[in-house]
Amino acid sequence: MTKAALLDELEQLSPRERLEIAYGLLDSVLHDESAPPLSDAQRHELRERLAHHRSVPDELGVTLDAIRRRLAG
Repeated sequence: MTKAALLDELEQLSPRERLEIAYGLLDSVLHDESAPPLSDAQRHELRERLAHHRSVPDELGVTLDAIRRRLAG
């Protein structure tokens, strides 16, 4: 499966399911010894975002399309 096909599949999930996957991926990177280490600021930001998500789990996030538009613009 290509990355594009995988992203298309992921976009079909609910916002909550996508957030769960995103946090799972971030967590896997944190524990990957071959990955570059996170700075203290990055670690702090991730913890803040996770705490916010846990306190407001039904809040809608930003869609991948919105991120792509922002990056392209």
